[in-house]
Amino acid sequence: MTINKRAVLALLCFDLAILVLPLSTGEAKAQTTALDEVKQRGVLRAGVRQDVPGFGSVDEKGQTVGFDVDVATELAKRLGVKIELVPVTAATRIPLLQQGRIDLIAATLTHYRERDKVIDFSIGYFWTGQKLMVKKDSNIKSLADLAGKRAGTTVGALSLQNLTRAQPKAIGQTFEGYPEAFLAMQRGLVDAVVADVIILAGLRARVPNPDEYVIIGDSLGGGDYAIGLRENDSKWRDAINFALQDMWKDGAWDKIFDHWVGPNSALKLTKDEIGFKMEVWE
Repeated sequence: MTINKRAVLALLCFDLAILVLPLSTGEAKAQTTALDEVKQRGVLRAGVRQDVPGFGSVDEKGQTVGFDVDVATELAKRLGVKIELVPVTAATRIPLLQQGRIDLIAATLTHYRERDKVIDFSIGYFWTGQKLMVKKDSNIKSLADLAGKRAGTTVGALSLQNLTRAQPKAIGQTFEGYPEAFLAMQRGLVDAVVADVIILAGLRARVPNPDEYVIIGDSLGGGDYAIGLRENDSKWRDAINFALQDMWKDGAWDKIFDHWVGPNSALKLTKDEIGFKMEVWE
């Protein structure tokens, strides 16, 4: 049987073309970033909380408002697109990002190693410590007094890990949101709420009798809130980081802080009380 060399060469070329085509398509797809998608859509879909007074909650008009909401809105403005607020909880925010249903998380998301294994983060835009809040007439005056007592927080919160490490004898109990944990304490179902200082201050500020609740103890830890982003998209991460830096430099961040968190806000907190620290990157 005679082998046709031209036919064999043609078949080889055809096979190589088949091998190369998927690679080229994959490479083209990889070049499309979240920044491109947001720009093309004309809308930034931001995952925000509705259960953290001061940072993300629903006002009397039914609007989602707060520090994180304003940060996300300012990011959209600087990207030249509209904002779409998508409600998330502590449990749903990362899955919604991974599923591509939101473009970023602006929802009191603390940046720590375990989370960094599954998503990426912007530079930190807000630092806060974590403490306990109890009823003023409670016999709990320090972390030591929480031994054998129940402390409420939310599903997936870093504060639960910090509590377990700082007071192994405490009993952690998780709730869907912080308001539910706070309500449980008001009803005597848990003895304390453990969370970031600004979250505790926000919960306390919304009740008719805020003086009946006190934030106590040394800090259990703390960390940076950062914008949660999908993995391996440096172009998108850079765009968010640069926008955050510009907000610090031109004073937009300070205006948002003063409105929602500062001494003249409902939370009535100073940066020192929060344990606040922030490094502005150049």
